[in-house]
Amino acid sequence: MLLLMASPTHADTTPATAAEADGWYTRVVAQSSPHAARPGSSSMEPRGISDAETLEELWLEATVNDQPQPTTVLALLRGGHDVWVAASDLEQWRVAPPASEPFDHHGEAFHRLEPLGISSELDRRRSTLDLEVPAALFADTRLEGPRRDRVPLTPSSLGAFFNYDLSSTHSRGGTRHSGLLEQGVFNGWGSGINRLVVRDNPPGDRPAVVRLETQWRRDTPDSMRTLRLGDTTSLGTAWSGGVRFGGLQWGSNFATRPEMVTLPLLSLAGEAALPSTVDLYLNDALRLRREVPPGPFSIDEIPVITGQGQAQLVVRDILGREQLITQPFYASARLLRQGLKDYSVELGAIRRDFGRASNAYGRALGTATYRAGLTNWLTTELHAQVLQNQQMAGVGGSWLLPFGGVMHAAYAASEAGGRQGDLMTLGLQRQGWPLSLGAESQFTSEDFMRLGMRQGHTLPRQQHSVFFSLSSGRAGSLRLSYTAQNFDDRDDIEIVNLGYSKGLGSFGYLTLTALHFMETGETALRAGLSIPLGMPRTSASLSVSDRDDHRQGSLQIQRSLPVGRGFGYRVRTGLGGDDHRQASLGLQHDYQTYLLEASQRRDQTASRANVRGGVAWLGGDLFASRHIDRSFAVVQMPGFSDVQVYADNQPVARTNHQGNALVPRLRAYERNRISIEQADLPLGAQVVSLEMQVSPYYRSGVELSFPVSHSRDAFFRILLESGEPLPVGAVVEDARGERFPVGLRGETFVTDLESSNRLRALWQGQACEFTLDVPEIEDVFLELGDVICHGVTP
Repeated sequence: MLLLMASPTHADTTPATAAEADGWYTRVVAQSSPHAARPGSSSMEPRGISDAETLEELWLEATVNDQPQPTTVLALLRGGHDVWVAASDLEQWRVAPPASEPFDHHGEAFHRLEPLGISSELDRRRSTLDLEVPAALFADTRLEGPRRDRVPLTPSSLGAFFNYDLSSTHSRGGTRHSGLLEQGVFNGWGSGINRLVVRDNPPGDRPAVVRLETQWRRDTPDSMRTLRLGDTTSLGTAWSGGVRFGGLQWGSNFATRPEMVTLPLLSLAGEAALPSTVDLYLNDALRLRREVPPGPFSIDEIPVITGQGQAQLVVRDILGREQLITQPFYASARLLRQGLKDYSVELGAIRRDFGRASNAYGRALGTATYRAGLTNWLTTELHAQVLQNQQMAGVGGSWLLPFGGVMHAAYAASEAGGRQGDLMTLGLQRQGWPLSLGAESQFTSEDFMRLGMRQGHTLPRQQHSVFFSLSSGRAGSLRLSYTAQNFDDRDDIEIVNLGYSKGLGSFGYLTLTALHFMETGETALRAGLSIPLGMPRTSASLSVSDRDDHRQGSLQIQRSLPVGRGFGYRVRTGLGGDDHRQASLGLQHDYQTYLLEASQRRDQTASRANVRGGVAWLGGDLFASRHIDRSFAVVQMPGFSDVQVYADNQPVARTNHQGNALVPRLRAYERNRISIEQADLPLGAQVVSLEMQVSPYYRSGVELSFPVSHSRDAFFRILLESGEPLPVGAVVEDARGERFPVGLRGETFVTDLESSNRLRALWQGQACEFTLDVPEIEDVFLELGDVICHGVTP
């Protein structure tokens, strides 16, 4: 936690207590001693008032630091210059009374101002008491930093989806077909998926259909935990390794609470002598503006971004005077804020031959990982894994360094087949502008084993990496890195990489790279230039490379697919006669994405066609869609077809003939703004809201009923049984008690009618009733002619 304090400004620096009196005013100036000024201190006890001393009562208008107070105060004046005020007035001014014994005056406690360090000026002619109170004497004000409120989640409905990604490839060897299929289901208990790969393999070869993974997932955002049953990948630390396995995984999942900040938070503090405005800037971006009363203040739980940064507090009082407080900070994703814990437990069996066999599982495993933010500058981590004939356990930590940057270290020991091994790692990283640097070393013994390793395949005995980057807005960015790996059973690797990049404004972006292999002395050079072509999503790129006297070059023009409907393409050709040539064309609409590709090298050609899409079932209806890889919603507006629907102001769908529309690609656990186009609604539609917010669960669907309905409004004339029109000033009352005025010739206009309505007319103490039938047509303005009102009662 970082703490900044603004120095208090004293309006008067008279070094000692003094009293002045000229018959018109009395002035007492107190020295602002840090020991005397702090409320609650008993080091300077106020002197009491003896019966022999003269005591004068004065009702005065008070000002505190030049700010008028709303009520008058009773001040006691002793000896013509010693001012006492009531404890209740001190509390109203947000000044805490001292711990010393007060003087009791008619049952109310009074305290002398001078020992508190408060300077006072009493003007008898104007009946005023002007006080100068040091900022440190006021009560503290605590502010919350900029934060996002927790998002209320939308419960999942029962539904399902199906994704397909089908390809057909043709080459000299013939034509091959394949597909990736995904089935998903969800309800209030979570979501499940099953993925399959389908190939038209020759007879006698491996099965044509292979199951990739099957998983059921249940999230509990309240506790930020996730339970996975089925196939998944193991979690752990940077040094623990990982595998695919089938079984159970349970642990923390901060992604279920996107508003949750896991990094250590920043806290800032300052003082204001007058009512002020506080502006908080992080890296020159305004993040918070608050009004604060006089006194000390603090801003807690300020979220920051990773890397080096700078926080600034600008305190501007009502007179326009400013204080500027600047403090650098450093944040890293390796650190957890104090008190936060992250853990995971896994039980199951290791998956084998993934993508080639459906149900091949190997050794049983059990793992546990635990990370905790002990302080805002120290995070520790523990990990253990147990397999048949293999165990590993380790401990690590990350430290925030005083000068900025994070150091991390870990030690792990393993036992496999009766042989023991260990691993040690140590690293340092500092990211910032304009300079970033880092270094990491790992030392591993020959017999160390962890998840993901096979017998006979060891980790590097030593592994070292160093990087350095320097960024400048105009001069570009320079990066230098060095990597070395030393093995016992194969050749060592040692690489130096030098890179430079620079933005060229509207002309494009330039990159230069040099890669040197120190074990062979070989150097590879590459240069690239990317140029925007002035059309949406369209650019050209040129690259040339040279390695071991082998020179290559290529030219590419591409237009990426849009978010909505549209097309894209890519054309790439080598600059040499034998170089590779490729071309592709993509087309995307609301339901599918198509891709055609062709390539040629020398006399060999190949082509591929691909179609990708999905189908969703929700609310009893089927909806065609593009590939459903995130959460989605079904907008329901019965009776309103062909209405444009937006997600975060982007057009995504139109309602079908039933008034429903599928809205794909929603962000789970975040606010998604869904809105409809008012211009597409009929004039008679009653609209409560054109926008709704939805926050779905992970890969789940929700039903979203928009508050839009048809309004039956009608104009008609009311006649009595005698044939006379209803008199002017009468009213028509519906079943809900709503009343509508009657005009000349008995004419009236009634809104929000049903297909059949029982209405009553009221005038001058009389009443009659009639039934009004409204036809089922979409005309905005219905003229129903004459209606007879029966049964006039006095």
